[in-house]
Amino acid sequence: MEQSKCDWKEIARFFLINLLGSYCYAMGVHIFTTPYQIAPGGVTGLATMINFLWGLPIGVMTFAINVPLLILSWIHISRQFTIRTAISTALLSICTDLLVIWMPQYPSTSALAPLLASLFGGILMGIGNGLVYMGNSTTGGTAIVGALIQKRFPQFSMGKLLTGANMLIVIASIFVFGNIDSAIFAGICIYISGLVMDRLVYGMNINRLLFIISDQSSAIENRILQDLHRGVTVLKGEGGYKHSQKNVIFCVVSKSQFHKVRKLTMQVDPGAFIVGCEAGDVLGRGFRHLD
Repeated sequence: MEQSKCDWKEIARFFLINLLGSYCYAMGVHIFTTPYQIAPGGVTGLATMINFLWGLPIGVMTFAINVPLLILSWIHISRQFTIRTAISTALLSICTDLLVIWMPQYPSTSALAPLLASLFGGILMGIGNGLVYMGNSTTGGTAIVGALIQKRFPQFSMGKLLTGANMLIVIASIFVFGNIDSAIFAGICIYISGLVMDRLVYGMNINRLLFIISDQSSAIENRILQDLHRGVTVLKGEGGYKHSQKNVIFCVVSKSQFHKVRKLTMQVDPGAFIVGCEAGDVLGRGFRHLD
């Protein structure tokens, strides 16, 4: 019974966050990118060009283009991934063609209107993509294409594959819309969308990776364990000048704890050497679950 409740909560959360993400993405398309002939990459960009040429609904075409990709995904990637992606794609199509059409489109009142449309369209689409991703799904399109290619050619990174696919669509938009400006604004939209998505997915949970070298490493280690309740790993190191043996404390802390670690380290050993950098995605005990 308890397991059934958890399943229903998970299903409800999946639908809610994907609906919200799809709605935000559809707002970006309907309000900002479509009126200014901006093809914002991916399947949505293809659907936007088809809508311009033949007047077919963007949402319907987005789903139609995704159907063969979903079939390939079912065969070559995984059934769970395909089902989740199919649901997200259907929600996006419904939002695009039915749920956001009542909203007014951004009016063309100044020469800066296309630029502003690409910026705000990219922001909304980045938020939408980020929410869908946080809901353990994707909106299909180039994400499926990239996954399929990467499975066959694992030496290519997913980021480069998606960038390449989007570039082809942006270049195609030059010939469809008959002007280079559309491609420039599409590139801006894609770039802003990626930045916003990364900030939404990773920026709210940026952790800090720390290396601490000190002759008082044991005392610092104990302070981190007792005061912050964070685990540490002690690595064995050797100084390059005197070749003396040193302990190197390795630990990952939250953004808010970084300054606390630095402060307590300085209290124990003012001469300690500290190296800190961002750790964008941390999985494991005390952070995000591995699943």
